[in-house]
Amino acid sequence: MKKLKKLNVVIPALIIASFSTTAMANLKMDEREIPTPAGISTELAHIIENRVIPPIMPVPSNTQEWLDAQAVADQPSIDMAREAVERLGIRYEEKQFAGVDTFFVTPKNVAPEYKDKWLIHIHGGAFVLGGGEAALREAIWLADGIGAKVISVDYRQPPLHPFPAAIDDAVAVWKELTKTQSPESTAIFGTSAGGNITLATTLKIQELGLPTPGALFVGTPAVDLKETSDSWHVLKGLDPLGQREGAIDAAFDVYAGGEAMDNPLISPIYADIETFPPTIFISGTRDLLLSDTVRMHRKLRAVDVETQLHVYDGQAHADYMTGLVTEVPESEDALKEIALFFNKYIN
Repeated sequence: MKKLKKLNVVIPALIIASFSTTAMANLKMDEREIPTPAGISTELAHIIENRVIPPIMPVPSNTQEWLDAQAVADQPSIDMAREAVERLGIRYEEKQFAGVDTFFVTPKNVAPEYKDKWLIHIHGGAFVLGGGEAALREAIWLADGIGAKVISVDYRQPPLHPFPAAIDDAVAVWKELTKTQSPESTAIFGTSAGGNITLATTLKIQELGLPTPGALFVGTPAVDLKETSDSWHVLKGLDPLGQREGAIDAAFDVYAGGEAMDNPLISPIYADIETFPPTIFISGTRDLLLSDTVRMHRKLRAVDVETQLHVYDGQAHADYMTGLVTEVPESEDALKEIALFFNKYIN
């Protein structure tokens, strides 16, 4: 048998690294300069280039400090919502619905497909913020953007009302609304903590044996309150959301109220899912919750759920909603994708 000639092969470091299990377990990176992303709109570029990362929020140490932090943190969002109401001609009404505080939001121009129905909105804010009129921001953005009528759930919040109060309130609104409109033509949507509660509410609806929504829009959701997903580490410093360590972790703790963090209704990534409504996810390449979003999308795809994931270049946490304040093409594009998805599955 002919002997094979011995070869001296140089294996690229990238290939060697791919076989290593420990060498890069705790990778340390040098300080880097991050340029404005190529290919984004000039409007989004302007926002990114003028963005100021706010100081880290101190961690409240008692109930009164949490309530004080809510009042301070929510005021800019309330001001933004009120300005948008005036500028866009939005009408809204505060009312008790199914025993829950809600806002019924009606855009100036209602699209024909939403003339006779309402969507359900669950606001974000790390579970402890974003309530009251601050909740109106996303509800207004979507209502005006796609011409839909929206019920925004002003759910009970920590520190006075930890888990499962928010989910109980959302389920109560779902039960009441679906007495008068078909579940399959109704969508639930929310961003960040609101995305978490949107997913958890749907899981609870399934657990109760109730008809599920026809579709979900889940924006950059926090789906794992137990473990820290990759992008929380990798994108720290790029996202005005800040960091998980400190106030956000504390908010997760006060929301859970002592319950296990891997409870699927607290961290939906741990749910045992067999079926689920069609779901559209949105995130960005500078979003601290990008990995949470990706993980949940892949979890649904693993069981063949109809789902889409849209990741916008350069966007930080919930940047797709900047269209509420100023015209941004990427925000319009996100609304278009949501409208198309809803038209396919609930209209």
